Amino acid sequence: MHQTRNEMPKTWPIARKGTKYLTVASHSKNKGIPLVFVLRDMLGLVKTNKESRYFVMNKNIKVNNKIRTNEKFPLQIFDSICLEKLNKYYVLVIKDKKLSLKEVSEKEAEKKTVKVIGKKVIGKDKIQVNLGDGQNFLTKEKMNVGDSVVVNNKSNKIEKVLPLKIGAEVEVIGGKHLGQRGKITEMQQLDRGKMFILKLNKQEVKLPQDLLLVVD
Repeated sequence: MHQTRNEMPKTWPIARKGTKYLTVASHSKNKGIPLVFVLRDMLGLVKTNKESRYFVMNKNIKVNNKIRTNEKFPLQIFDSICLEKLNKYYVLVIKDKKLSLKEVSEKEAEKKTVKVIGKKVIGKDKIQVNLGDGQNFLTKEKMNVGDSVVVNNKSNKIEKVLPLKIGAEVEVIGGKHLGQRGKITEMQQLDRGKMFILKLNKQEVKLPQDLLLVVD
C-alpha cells in the first residue's frame, strides 16, 4: 500500500517533490514514519527501498532495543534507533516542526518517555496501562491517563512516572506549537475536559491534554 506525497504528514522531513507515491507504515499509519524513510532520507544509509529491505533483513538496526526486519515499521516520537555495527544511537524528536534525529549515547537510548493513553484495573492492586506507542504494562504504580512514563527498553519495565500536573515540563506534540516545551502553570476543568495553561518562551498558551507530553 502507498500514499501520495501530498497525503504524507507535514512533520515528515521528506521532499514534497519526487515520485508520486510513498511507502505507508505497516501500522500506526497516522502516527509513525516508516523505517525506510529514516534509513534513506534522514540517515542516508541506503538509496532505494530495495537497499533498505536488505539492510533491515540483515538485522542491522534496533528500534527501542528490538531488532526490526520490516522496512515499513513505523517510528514515533522518542523512539530510539541503535546501529551497533556503526556504534551510533539516535532518538526521534521534533525540531522546527519536523521529525529529526538526535544523536545520543548508548545509555540514553535505553530509555523512552511515553504517554499513558488508557488504564483499567486487573484484579487486586494491579492496573493495566496502555501507552501511546502500543505497549501495555501491568503495574502497581499509581498513574493517570495523560501522565507519561519512562520505560527502560532493555528491561522492558517502567522506571518512572511523570504526572501531568502544575509545574510539570511538557512538550507540545500537535498543533501550531508542535515541538515547543514549557511548564504548566495552571489547570482548568471544563465540561469537555481539562485545559492546561503553560508558558512557552515568553507567551502563555492554553492547550488540551491530548496535545501535551510530560517530559520532566
